[in-house]
Amino acid sequence: MLSPGRHIRRVLLCWIALALSPTNAATAGCQLVKLLEMPVTMEGLRPTVRGSINGGDALFLADSGAFFSSLTSAAAAQYKLHVESLPPGFYVEGVGGAASAGLARVHALGFAGLSVANIPFLVLDNDIGSGVAGLLGQNVFRISDVEYDLANGAIRLMRPHDCGKSVLAYWASAGQAYSVMNIESPSERDPRTNGTAFVNGQRVRVTFDTGAATSVLTLAAAKRAGVTPGSAGTMPAGHESGIGRHSGQTWVAPFASFKIGDEEIRHTRLRIGELNLPGADMLLGADFFLSHRIFVANSQGKLYFTYNGGPVFNLSANPGATRTASPASPAAVRPSPAKQRGGLMPAAPPRAPLVSIVHGSTA
Repeated sequence: MLSPGRHIRRVLLCWIALALSPTNAATAGCQLVKLLEMPVTMEGLRPTVRGSINGGDALFLADSGAFFSSLTSAAAAQYKLHVESLPPGFYVEGVGGAASAGLARVHALGFAGLSVANIPFLVLDNDIGSGVAGLLGQNVFRISDVEYDLANGAIRLMRPHDCGKSVLAYWASAGQAYSVMNIESPSERDPRTNGTAFVNGQRVRVTFDTGAATSVLTLAAAKRAGVTPGSAGTMPAGHESGIGRHSGQTWVAPFASFKIGDEEIRHTRLRIGELNLPGADMLLGADFFLSHRIFVANSQGKLYFTYNGGPVFNLSANPGATRTASPASPAAVRPSPAKQRGGLMPAAPPRAPLVSIVHGSTA
């Protein structure tokens, strides 16, 4: 029997292949086939996507940090879905601790005018707020390569064709610097996008998490880098929560450096917190995604990104108060470079990728 994750992957790939027009004859060189583009609206630091459940409008939070897509119990009731019990001992763990879960099947899930049948969702007893029905997780985003272009209001599912080891930062113009880093191979237990960064020279495991409004480093990882809540210059920064019923205190603290891929920020400040981050030392949240354009090349085990400008991290004590922006006004979510703390310095020379984009699917 297929697991729910493998089932949704197979169904969505069939859906996309059938629904989109085939490409013209392949040209020489690497092609990226755009399978699906999801319009994204930023509600503060929350990337939301419009869809439908059994013909009714539904709003989802795009959450690359979620291992599987889920619905709230209120949404399951609203759409009159049958919720099945999961085996004893099954639970979902997140920033706020652990929570029990059920399973429901959506007979018709729609995005961008396309519909797919019989899709499983976890059902969690949590309130995401703002009328959000649930989370879109890695069982959706892992079906192909995926581009997160939140500053321009889009998430794109992309399939490479004859790309091999080609550089897939296709939007980077000649002379524009980009960064590349290795990401970990996914597993059934942890299908998230994970990689390595360095804080004050100390290695940390990072998870790329669009569902986290702000980036945050655990207290244990901060301590390895020589920083604690009692360090000079550290200030309280409110509480954060997620799945589960607990929240954790956070602080903003000065650090000598943060390095990821070919980019390094020196003399910066990072949010640190007493949070439960299963399998990670740090979450790179929606603030990082807004300040970068990111291509997760699952096909290569690599991640490409370019810097959009402005502050890399949102250090507000109340990030939920960030002004709402829409895909029609991407400039509204790009803070002024003059407010950047520390300098973002590409460590690699500018390089230009050679990739063409095709709309549709390949055989």
